[in-house]
Amino acid sequence: MDSKEIQRLLDTPDNFGRVELPKGEFEGKFIVRKSCKINGNGSIFWSNSGPMLVVDAEKVEIDNLKIELTNSSLPPEQYVSVFCRNNDTVFTNVEVNGAILGIKDEEQFWGIPRIVDLGIFEAEKEHTYIMEIYSPVEAEISCNFHDVSLSVNSLSQGYNTITISVGKIRSGSLIYGNIVIKSAVERRIILCGTAGNENTFVDGEMLYTVDREAPVQYSEMLKNLDYVQLATMPEPEPETVEPEVEEINEEPADECDEENVIIVPGKRLPIAPKQYKIELTGKSEPKMDIDAYLFMLDSVGKVRNDKRMIFFGNDHSDCGSATYLNAPDKRVMYIDFRRIPSDVSMMVLLFSIYGNNPSHLFDKLLDGDVSILCENGVHMHLPLADNISKRTLLAVAFERTEGIWEMIPSGKGIGLSLEEICRGYGVTIV
Repeated sequence: MDSKEIQRLLDTPDNFGRVELPKGEFEGKFIVRKSCKINGNGSIFWSNSGPMLVVDAEKVEIDNLKIELTNSSLPPEQYVSVFCRNNDTVFTNVEVNGAILGIKDEEQFWGIPRIVDLGIFEAEKEHTYIMEIYSPVEAEISCNFHDVSLSVNSLSQGYNTITISVGKIRSGSLIYGNIVIKSAVERRIILCGTAGNENTFVDGEMLYTVDREAPVQYSEMLKNLDYVQLATMPEPEPETVEPEVEEINEEPADECDEENVIIVPGKRLPIAPKQYKIELTGKSEPKMDIDAYLFMLDSVGKVRNDKRMIFFGNDHSDCGSATYLNAPDKRVMYIDFRRIPSDVSMMVLLFSIYGNNPSHLFDKLLDGDVSILCENGVHMHLPLADNISKRTLLAVAFERTEGIWEMIPSGKGIGLSLEEICRGYGVTIV
């Protein structure tokens, strides 16, 4: 179902004033012109610019929907997920990434990091970190990690200092999860880190602070905002439907015009259920042999069988959804998200330098880039930093939540051996 069909659903509530959205992810900007109750069924609305959703009617209720802006570099006046022309819109189980305008207090400045990266922390030890949050309203805050806790479960209006306590986590564990803030809607902070044998940050270090001038500056921006111009929306472009790829016997041809997009570490992106070609590009001096490793993990973070770890010695998964091309001149991982088994909840893609030469590190890779090409022509690039003095690189992770896949770009070095990482995922190397 394309964006125009979603807009038609919003324009035609049933006799009881209800709109049932299909489950899925939909790119485009949408407008609600009639009073209605919208059941999102866990769907995702996403776009590169805002506002994503304009509510141009009274007495609108929205339930079970995620509204995501994928371009974090937008100026504040354009980083708007929802614009409500009336103050009576009711949200239930709605998550937003971006501002909400038109709802009392909610539209004011929120000082929240998009991601809190703990880096590497010493395994089997307890750690504490601190972050600061600015909330314009009272709100709830919670964390979904078993071994991570927060010092508070509610936010007061204004500045809040929060301690993050990390329990004893086994070496090799890569953690990805959410700190959720609930007010009229839900906002999510991505929390990530790696249990290893060193510490990126010292205990008690402040990981995030809020600019003291930001709330006032944001309030002034709202006073000068042209709401009429903000709410002017072009007609949604129809989604291009691509033929399914049944088999991967060779490198697929790029038949679509290529659209290049730069992505940033930690920025979760909903992805279309299509085939993706992922490779690490760049030149190494001296020349290094770099291999890719894909771990297909179940709900407890383990590889269920040997065919769910894809690398040069096992070039395809048992389900056929992942294939590794290990050619002399390139290392390419192909992933078809339409064919991934239902018991796979997360996938982690690493690149590791082969051999034991201690001078061979990723800081020797010049113009390093994680290239992610979708079959519809969208080409995402994750440029690597120049100072990654590690032998293993966490490129990207993919996580499935309620049937929707999201990509979590990383591009960070990991201070663990490949054997330690494999052991953390339940794989023993002999």
